[in-house]
Amino acid sequence: HDSFSTTTSTLPPQKKSRGKPHPRNSFQGSYDMDRLISAYPSLGPHVIRARLGAECRPTINFSDSMAVKALNTALLVADYNIHPTYGDIMPCTALVPPVPGRADYVHYMADVLQQSSAGNVAPRGEKIVGLDIGTGASCIYPLIATSVYGWNMIASEINTASIESAREIVKVNALTEKIDVRSNSHSGESSIFDGILQPGEKIDFCICNPPFYSSKEAFQAENARKVRGLAKGGLNKIRPIEEVTKTAKQQQHEQIMKKENSRTTSNNFGGTDSELWCQGGEVAFVSKIISESKQYAHQCLWFSSLVSRHANSKKMEKLLLDMKKGRKEKQRVLRAIKRIRMGAGHKSSTILLWSFWNKSERMEWSRIRGW
Repeated sequence: HDSFSTTTSTLPPQKKSRGKPHPRNSFQGSYDMDRLISAYPSLGPHVIRARLGAECRPTINFSDSMAVKALNTALLVADYNIHPTYGDIMPCTALVPPVPGRADYVHYMADVLQQSSAGNVAPRGEKIVGLDIGTGASCIYPLIATSVYGWNMIASEINTASIESAREIVKVNALTEKIDVRSNSHSGESSIFDGILQPGEKIDFCICNPPFYSSKEAFQAENARKVRGLAKGGLNKIRPIEEVTKTAKQQQHEQIMKKENSRTTSNNFGGTDSELWCQGGEVAFVSKIISESKQYAHQCLWFSSLVSRHANSKKMEKLLLDMKKGRKEKQRVLRAIKRIRMGAGHKSSTILLWSFWNKSERMEWSRIRGW
């Protein structure tokens, strides 16, 4: 009989890298601005010198949405071979994904998959299939997963504009055979997996960066707090590192964002409605994934979601344990819960993972699927 696991002690990278980027993350704590500008020259006008203690270092103004988008586009171009039109394709109001944190989630998932196989390294290749729940306009998780590990990805999304953006990004990067963007708009908010996973279709994992906020007002209040925090940090702008002419699209974007920011706050922390809030916030959204996972236990090896607050993570773990006790006949038994702390300090979050397969069954799953 396989014992029920709720520990993460078997995840070596967690102890080694807690509070730091994952060891395989191309970002290890600082930005090489010269390298990033070389890969993506449009970043140049946004790079400034800021006084940090006794030093002057190249950085960007993180309350400037255009600067944040340029920086993350540069990271994708330089480290993940993504086409430089990435930032131009996304809608102006779309969530700007911080690439280093998104990459960490993918790398930790690779560690979990490794422990479910007989291999000594993180598994790679198209035999592994993952699902990104709510991929957003950026399609960021599938892009990183395919670039680093060569996995095949399903990307689900409910917002029409985000679906169009994700599909265009996939097309421009010649990844239509690797990333399948599927619309979840037919089911509204009633289901996570229905209509996305086909009968008999199997995936090795699902990942999710859920909408954290319970309302638009809650998001705007937190957004304003973050912007005040950046301002309080006293970014001392000295001079631009490099000047290049801004494209007409960049100028148009800035005009749109000025109007948007006059009504709300910096789009650095922005995004579309479905990316940022839902009724009940992340607790309700992740609870829905957990509830539906029982029905799809035979089709997925590892379910997971990012959880931003430690207290919410505890609630979700309790829900999983309660689900184990209250299972119905013929349903698979919940066999494992893992939690991985990612990030440091007030920016830390938890990756919550669960599986309905015991250790020997997980090894057999990976053997049968060829990874």
